[in-house]
Amino acid sequence: MPDFPIIDTHLHVWDHSKLKYSAFEGSPLFFRDYHVEDYRRDLGAVEVEAMVFLECYADFWDDGGQYLDEIRFVEEEARRDPGIKAIVPMAPLEWGSRAEPILAEMKEKHPAVRGIRRIVEFDADPRALTLSDSFVEGVNLLEKFGYHFEINVHHHQMDIVRDFVKRIPHVQMILDHCGKPGIKEGAIAQYRDDVEELARCPNLFIKLSDLPVEADHAAWTDADLRPFIDATFESFGVDRTIFAMDWPICLQATSMTRWVETLDRALAGFSESDLRKFYRDNANSFYRLHL
Repeated sequence: MPDFPIIDTHLHVWDHSKLKYSAFEGSPLFFRDYHVEDYRRDLGAVEVEAMVFLECYADFWDDGGQYLDEIRFVEEEARRDPGIKAIVPMAPLEWGSRAEPILAEMKEKHPAVRGIRRIVEFDADPRALTLSDSFVEGVNLLEKFGYHFEINVHHHQMDIVRDFVKRIPHVQMILDHCGKPGIKEGAIAQYRDDVEELARCPNLFIKLSDLPVEADHAAWTDADLRPFIDATFESFGVDRTIFAMDWPICLQATSMTRWVETLDRALAGFSESDLRKFYRDNANSFYRLHL
């Protein structure tokens, strides 16, 4: 366990009485409310200094969504726990320049917003969406507001990401959950190839999180995850790799304590300085937390 407080760059909280999350309906684990108090309880022995909220795929539609409502909900959570230092909401970047008024309102009225995530993984046609002129325009528009972009895809979609990042020259980006690699399938060769190629994009970072969820939920071991952890650092280095939990999504396969203990064993040879970069300092800089 790190001997210093860490920063968790991927926290979800939601309340089904406040917003609509159709994607969670019917799930015994997710069709219930999760608040910041539940997160603090589940941390166990892990000491967390600050958290970054990531949007929870609240329902949206062709001409609108719950983008601003979700921000306001998280601001309420942050009033109860000021450890929530930053918010990364969804925004309809596929609208291209038409998304600018929403981004402008976020910038003016919601100072905790640091970036935008628009999940493409679950879209009917992820390739058509991600590589469309309007979506690329919308993501590049984030530069005007000083926002970064978070990429959420499955490993079968990584060829799309390889093409996409080349079209975003200036906006900082981060690949969530290591691109959800095929751990259960043993797809380490593909993962090494993907991260080696993506690391050539200088404005792209990677979020080391959720690997147990991509493995066998009930039977994963350190040995299943270790090649993917090693490949991440080999390609992106310690300066562009950022720690995250992904609670409560991670609960499908691990507790937060077990995830940190797994990483501790994998990083046993790291210096104190490099551990601080991975667990805290890179996040502080990337998300502009000013801690």
